[in-house]
Amino acid sequence: MRLVLPEADQVNDPAQQTITPRHPDFTFDDDLPLNWHPAGPAVTQFYNALSLSFPEGERFFVDAVKHYRNQITDPQLLKDVRGFAGQEAIHSNEHVSFNKWLDSKGLKTKPIERAVRMGPAVTFRWLPHKYQLALTCALEHYTALFAEQILSNPEALGDAPQVLKDIWTWHALEESEHKAVAFDVYATLFPGWRGYIARSVTMAVMTVDFTFATLLGQTYLMYQAGDLWNGKAWRDGFKYQMGTPGVWRKVMGGIPEYFKPSFHPNDRSTDELTTKWRKWYAQTLQTN
Repeated sequence: MRLVLPEADQVNDPAQQTITPRHPDFTFDDDLPLNWHPAGPAVTQFYNALSLSFPEGERFFVDAVKHYRNQITDPQLLKDVRGFAGQEAIHSNEHVSFNKWLDSKGLKTKPIERAVRMGPAVTFRWLPHKYQLALTCALEHYTALFAEQILSNPEALGDAPQVLKDIWTWHALEESEHKAVAFDVYATLFPGWRGYIARSVTMAVMTVDFTFATLLGQTYLMYQAGDLWNGKAWRDGFKYQMGTPGVWRKVMGGIPEYFKPSFHPNDRSTDELTTKWRKWYAQTLQTN
């Protein structure tokens, strides 16, 4: 059976969603609880570890995509790249604020931030630019799958404090909006089997790396918070990730599709979700 690879003229959907940078300007009060997630300390520190990886990671994503902007001739894709870069820059800034709040609550965040910088700033930037872009595509698929869980399942954030629900929901909305941009740049510039093999190998490697790095960051933060040996916290965290609501289980369930030669991020339609949550943003967080 012949396998179909995405061609350059297939990657840009004319009905592609609008990619709109937004400026929510969150503030995090001192009276917010350190263990803010209702599923307990393990889940709280899982999300905190993700947040600590975002500022440097998203700067890397923007650089990886913008490196190729002079080779892009499609006006819509160029517009999408600008929207992608704008959204990711604001994500980085907002999570810097969130991470400073974590630091103010007594967590030693700098070691994790330094470890994250060692990836994008040192190791990853030794890679050829093609593989930096492939790495970005892989991690953007992860963030899109997490975003889908947050936007579609109320149990993902539960009754967390409102501002913390808001930052993760806003972030998830914009990740869903721009989930195809890095992939479209990659597929346009590296079509065919060689491009497919490179992105597939990169995803396989990054799945191991991302899983290990996230677990390590979560464990370190639990140690900092005095919950490393909290058996109930770990059990509750396992239930959250693998049982109900099953966030990690469902995210990992969306990884195999990435290895299809014909894969495109928009194969998982989130149009209804983004429409719903754009209205939410306009009604609750929109500022003049």
